[in-house]
Amino acid sequence: MPLFFHDTCLFGDPVGFSIYCQEHAYEHVQFLKLYQAKSPPVLLPDYDLGSWENEKSFVTEWLATHEAVHEQLRALTGVSGVNLADVDLTKEAEWYVWMDDHRAEHGALRAALGITS
Repeated sequence: MPLFFHDTCLFGDPVGFSIYCQEHAYEHVQFLKLYQAKSPPVLLPDYDLGSWENEKSFVTEWLATHEAVHEQLRALTGVSGVNLADVDLTKEAEWYVWMDDHRAEHGALRAALGITS
């Protein structure tokens, strides 16, 4: 069952983004558990993607870590995607493009992993 229901939020909405971050992190844990349950298990790093700070250095590191996780998932699933670290989330237009790209990729990952409603 999908765990990432609120897979987009409005620019500048801290409450919406908090919900987004929590559900996003839950879904990444779900992906990890699916791979750990395989025989033999496929071990992926368990990064804390639920943490967030509105500090430039934190955001830069989070985006790079998140992209690395998606690169591993793409390699395992055959899903394609854009570089999710190549964004300035302080710019509203880039925010929405990123949200759309990220939402589409998570949908493709869910489909590839057989996670359905």
